[in-house]
Amino acid sequence: MELHYDITKQDFIDFNLNYYNNNAIVQRSIRTMRIATAAIVILGGSALMYWLHTLTPVSIAVYVALAAVCFWGTPRYMRHKMIKNIEKILKNAKNKQLCGPKTLTLRESEFELSGENEDTVYQYSAVQRTATDDKHYYIFVDEFSAVIVPFSAFENDAQKQEFYNKITANIADEALKC
Repeated sequence: MELHYDITKQDFIDFNLNYYNNNAIVQRSIRTMRIATAAIVILGGSALMYWLHTLTPVSIAVYVALAAVCFWGTPRYMRHKMIKNIEKILKNAKNKQLCGPKTLTLRESEFELSGENEDTVYQYSAVQRTATDDKHYYIFVDEFSAVIVPFSAFENDAQKQEFYNKITANIADEALKC
């Protein structure tokens, strides 16, 4: 089976958002950041007001409101920063091969991804896990990198299912399949 498709900037952003939304370590870091930011605002603000001898219920309410904004706004801010950083990475001349036309060739015991300045062969046994969203398959070949395959690469649902079966055949743990 040979698939021809284009990886766009949005495909690459979607992959990173999928990782951002579904990785337990990332989510734990975000939760820690939310709690820490809110606590710093409340405690720091209250300490400052106490030190200035202006601690009142109104000032406490203001800092609680600021802490709530920080708590609920941190994930949105981090997501926005991540997208901006991805766009910056993609503009770098060294990373031009991340997007563009790709050819994914599935063979008997391996698959090959080729594109601009890229020609990589993977054994099916190298596939650690798969993930999916509403537009893509992500074939993880290590902890942080994956082959992105948009659903638009498939002619029909039968071809999409055949691809999925071949890619996931060597993954023993069902929980690691999308």
